[in-house]
Amino acid sequence: MSITVNLWAILVAAAIHWIIGALWYSPLLFSKPWAAAKGIDMSADDEGASPLMYAAGYLVGLFVATGLAIVLDLTATATIPAGLLIAFILWVAFNAAPGFANAVFGGSYVLWVIDTGYPLVSMLVSSTILVGWR
Repeated sequence: MSITVNLWAILVAAAIHWIIGALWYSPLLFSKPWAAAKGIDMSADDEGASPLMYAAGYLVGLFVATGLAIVLDLTATATIPAGLLIAFILWVAFNAAPGFANAVFGGSYVLWVIDTGYPLVSMLVSSTILVGWR
């Protein structure tokens, strides 16, 4: 069995994952409802996120994009709609369902929607890049 992936597509998808996350949790989108659901006071004076946190965000995107690229290759996914379906199935199985269990057993449904919405959007965009750039 041979696995063939496009390294450049993976690197770009990882960068896009990071950018989506930066926007997702920014004041432009969901930082306020996310902070409220987490019980975080965003007005508190702090030093902000460390560079290590930003690097970790890119590394997570790299793992997600690599895993998705491998699954897309192993399933011989050749069209963007098929890639979107694979990404959606993986998101449901590995993000939405476990996160929903946390929400049901004492978590927050708002937090579940915000925190699982980000990987959904990221995986759909990444899948489009990975399938489209072969």
